Amino acid sequence: MRMSCNGCRVLRKGCTESCTIRPCLQWIPNAQSQANATLFLAKFYGRAGLINLIGAGPQNLRPGVFKSLLYEACGRIVDPAHGSVGLMCSGNWHLCEAAVDAVLNGSPIKQVPSELSASKCPQLKSSFDIRHVSKDKKSDDGLRKVKSQGRFKRSA
Repeated sequence: MRMSCNGCRVLRKGCTESCTIRPCLQWIPNAQSQANATLFLAKFYGRAGLINLIGAGPQNLRPGVFKSLLYEACGRIVDPAHGSVGLMCSGNWHLCEAAVDAVLNGSPIKQVPSELSASKCPQLKSSFDIRHVSKDKKSDDGLRKVKSQGRFKRSA
């Protein structure tokens, strides 16, 4: 019988020979860091969501998917509006790397003040902000309309 990998052990999930998490943790040096990274991603994406996201990719790309999910989650904690792309574009990639190191070490992540987040990246300030919703009434293409069936069931 094979021992569970650190990811499955932290998630309290049975580890099999075809484990989706085990190959993803090979780039992380020690067992505690592997457990910290897996637990952080499971809290961020949800346990089932994490396993589904990793399992959706081809076998050879799963370690890259895990690493990408880790960097994106850390980027969203540091800069909730723009994430890791905003940190890279604004020249603050070192903050994302510091956040990943903090996760691997088990220490808390520090957020960036909002005025610092996308200050050097003007194209991210308005058009790609996840909080941006157009309030233009002229561009009504039917996407905002919600069809309601009423409060009660129809009587026969």
